[in-house]
Amino acid sequence: MDNYTFKNSITDKNKLLYKDKVAKSIEYLKNNLYEYGPSLKNANLSYVVTKIETQSPKILRIYFEFKDEKNINSKSGLEYIDIDNNDVIQVRRIINKPKENFPWPIFTLAIISIIIAAIFVTYRVYWMDTDGDNLYLAGRSLWVKSDEPVTQEFITYIGNDVNGNEQYWAISPINQESNLLFVKLSLINYGSGTVKIVIDENASTLYDEKSVQYKPINPIERTYASEKSDKYMVNGFIPLWGPVQLDPQEQVTGMLIFEIPEYSIAEQLKWDAGDLIMFTY
Repeated sequence: MDNYTFKNSITDKNKLLYKDKVAKSIEYLKNNLYEYGPSLKNANLSYVVTKIETQSPKILRIYFEFKDEKNINSKSGLEYIDIDNNDVIQVRRIINKPKENFPWPIFTLAIISIIIAAIFVTYRVYWMDTDGDNLYLAGRSLWVKSDEPVTQEFITYIGNDVNGNEQYWAISPINQESNLLFVKLSLINYGSGTVKIVIDENASTLYDEKSVQYKPINPIERTYASEKSDKYMVNGFIPLWGPVQLDPQEQVTGMLIFEIPEYSIAEQLKWDAGDLIMFTY
């Protein structure tokens, strides 16, 4: 197959010695594009063999950089294949996927979306009736309302690109055995003063049924241009991330995202930014 090259650091001896195993590995990768996620399932990928290591007398590990030939400006993804002496693939691990250089336009659009999402709340605290809703809780200065968590393999959504044109975007888990979980949260400032908070990896903690803790992922760094995928589409998706300023009686709504193992179940969410609030699902 001619859709791969060798990095200059690979010796001519190893190129010749392992040519067949590299070709077998490339064939496997091409036949299993679904593991890259929806954005690359129909992509024309090119590969570069960057390193070849002997893991044991029977196992060879081959590292590949890969990217979509139509998106040459993206950073290459990285993965490796463990192949045995019988040319059987034993392990395939995707370390990271191709992505653009830090998407400042997307980051800017996300901040604008958060600002637009901050709407005036006309009621005071004593007008709020939560009807015993344990997903609508108050801290010292914030009311926080949580929807039930939603788990799926990928997240795709519609947003504008830097030119204001509608574009499909996607977020994928780094670990191929993980899923993404998102929670829609509304933060309401019912106090008399301005509340300034930063929503980042330390803003919240998710606990599963085994009390394992997970931190939010950065949706700005993990977002990439994608194709339409109705199966994973999240309508009205707005990432809840970055600095937020809430004046009295204002609120902001968006989604917080976590990467969790495939079979984990969310049980609790602790909100730490500006207030300490615990939700039980």
